[in-house]
Amino acid sequence: NWAKSFGEFLQQRDQSDPLTTSQIRKFFGELKRIQADPEKYQDDVPLLKAKLAYAVGRGTTFNFGRAVCKTKIKEFHEELEKGINFIRPGVKKDLINFVRLIEAIVAYHKYFGGK
Repeated sequence: NWAKSFGEFLQQRDQSDPLTTSQIRKFFGELKRIQADPEKYQDDVPLLKAKLAYAVGRGTTFNFGRAVCKTKIKEFHEELEKGINFIRPGVKKDLINFVRLIEAIVAYHKYFGGK
């Protein structure tokens, strides 16, 4: 249920533009690369947070000294960072569960009209 409501939220237009499919795919592609060989890429899991932070920085502009994010990438970052923190090193099931959660978010984002 959470993935469904979050996926819907990410595609809605309100204060900021919806999260784009390309923003999700960049993160998801990196996650799938890690999942393909978790032992080899285990050290890359914490870097997922940095990659999300970079995406937030790219999507942020400054108006009169105030940071404004054009899309919902900041909310995406804040929520996924919590999940990344629960992926324990060497525990493959944690990574698998996280990947499934992201797959559900992507699916619902698309279902609710995400572009």
